[in-house]
Amino acid sequence: MSRKEFIAGLDIGTTKTACVLADVDLDNMSADIVGVGLTPSNGIRKGVVVDLDATTQAIQTATDKAQRMAGTVSIRSVVVGVTGEHISSLNSRGVIAITGEDREVRQSDIDRVIEASKVIVLPPEREIIHSIPRGFTVDGQDGIKDPLGMSGSRLEVETHIVTGSSSFLDNVVKCVQRAGLEIDITVLEPLATAESAVIPAEKDLGVALIDIGGGTTDVAVFANGEIYYTAVLPVGGNHVSKDIAVGLRAAQEEAEKAKIAYGCATVDMVAEDESFEILSLGADAPRELPREILARIIEPRMQEILQMAREELIKSGYMELLPAGAVLTGGGAMMPGTLELAEKTLEMPVRLGLPRSVGGLNDTVQSPIYTTAVGLVLYAAKQHADLRAEEKGATLKQSLLDIFKWRRAPR
Repeated sequence: MSRKEFIAGLDIGTTKTACVLADVDLDNMSADIVGVGLTPSNGIRKGVVVDLDATTQAIQTATDKAQRMAGTVSIRSVVVGVTGEHISSLNSRGVIAITGEDREVRQSDIDRVIEASKVIVLPPEREIIHSIPRGFTVDGQDGIKDPLGMSGSRLEVETHIVTGSSSFLDNVVKCVQRAGLEIDITVLEPLATAESAVIPAEKDLGVALIDIGGGTTDVAVFANGEIYYTAVLPVGGNHVSKDIAVGLRAAQEEAEKAKIAYGCATVDMVAEDESFEILSLGADAPRELPREILARIIEPRMQEILQMAREELIKSGYMELLPAGAVLTGGGAMMPGTLELAEKTLEMPVRLGLPRSVGGLNDTVQSPIYTTAVGLVLYAAKQHADLRAEEKGATLKQSLLDIFKWRRAPR
């Protein structure tokens, strides 16, 4: 019988906290959404916890909503996404000698070389979140995905290492635990988002992922099926709302409503006769303004965010090696005109990234704001399935060895 698990993905963002609960079949690698919870978030700034109580309350509310939608399913542990300007990444290399008598690469050799690649100089306040093998080399032959069982004397690995601030990560853990939950694993959000928004063919060809959130914008580069570069920019949709609030002398909440209802990232897409209403500070009644004014405030800030993302892509060294273009997702990608502005600014094809590869209540999560939460579920399911496959492989190998020894035993 297939093995099923309930996995909950928790995306703790600057403007919203989202929880997605899925019934996952680990054998067939299928996920059915059974519960979704979304609530405003006030305890996070640029991916960093600034209010423990507010963040804890948002986590409780989002998970409770997901549980109620699912019915009898109870959420005890969650897969948590992490981001923020404290996140950084680098590529490292590890080298070991294959010391077995038969010079055959064993799982212990793979584990050793990955550990060797993680020996880097880190300040005491930082810790490694991910160490992702990009490719192995056996005796000078590179491009190897899985060296297990191969013969050689020297094993090398290229890894993508992601680090974060220990104190910031500890605060996220503390909020989740105060909400009465345990953490299954913590995952860098661009990795999770890519699981649901980017198709494997794009990763193989070369693609950029740009996730515009409320307080941060995540940038990641994938090539040859692996992640090559990650960065987190300290700008997002909240900066657009603040510009509107300042430019139109309105409260932040009013500016956010106007952005969602009437915002457009490209001035040329707004008709001259279109208008909108907004309540100014101290006014008793809303005033009517041309929608073009709103677009003229939004476009420069959105262009700045996309230009910063472009500069990160240039910094990565892969700007010219992205034939699949870019996938744009997150709440900031929902605004009309954003894709058109992105294609113009990034100078490459751009498409909108929506959650993929899920069933059940999939229509409920068909929005860029859910790509990370759904991706967390898919990422965890993949990790669990890989671990189960390794356990099965080890059991099978041991069984074959036992049979071989039994046949060779003297009678």
